[in-house]
Amino acid sequence: MKSNKVAHIPKYLLFFALVMFVWACSEDNDIISKNDRDYFPMQVGAYYVYDIQETRYTPIDGREDFLYQSKISVTDSFTNNAGGTTYVLQRETKIEGESQFKYLDTWSVRSEPTQVVVSEGNISFVRLAFPLSKGRQWNGNALNTLGGEESCGDDSTFSCDIYEIGDIGFQFDLNGEVLDETIEVIQNNNIDLIVKQDVRKEIYVRNIGLVYKENTILEYCTVGPCIGQQQIEKGQVLKQTLTSYGKE
Repeated sequence: MKSNKVAHIPKYLLFFALVMFVWACSEDNDIISKNDRDYFPMQVGAYYVYDIQETRYTPIDGREDFLYQSKISVTDSFTNNAGGTTYVLQRETKIEGESQFKYLDTWSVRSEPTQVVVSEGNISFVRLAFPLSKGRQWNGNALNTLGGEESCGDDSTFSCDIYEIGDIGFQFDLNGEVLDETIEVIQNNNIDLIVKQDVRKEIYVRNIGLVYKENTILEYCTVGPCIGQQQIEKGQVLKQTLTSYGKE
């Protein structure tokens, strides 16, 4: 005779199965929620403070060294004509010895499905292009008229400033905290010790944004006996490091 009894499952097994199900779902959600735009997160009220070391070279003043801080605050956002969101950035600076930041200018950021566009005043740059992968290249000046020293597109005479994803997933020490969800954007790596040097790169960390920036843009003397002597006529060397960030 067939029994009508239902097999009894111990309560601890049901509890364990429930915990595993919730854990698996949360893991899947973590994976799904991650996307490339996490490397340039934008939120009204967020702020970022950077230490900046800068050296400027001019024919008149020669070499000048500067130490200062830059504070970038996300002060507002609005829906743009493309249906996306534009964030308003307020930039402030404070030189060594000063106690208060002073207003410098206003920038904006558009974080789009395929790219992040930063408008520095009236000049727009494509800082990141998605999807992010090692070796990925794009024209950082695609939305401005600055051109560049490289050729791209079907027309070999079309000038571009080619950005490229360099290293990915390397360790970066941010104030003693070692982070490894990182990407390196090489904006240029032209090391010409005869005419000029243009080396630019930025490092981004997921859920933080820009943590480090380095620019070396120098023009050398190319007339007379100074040729090939790396005698700097004009240019800039800049290192920018994130020191604090949060939400006000």
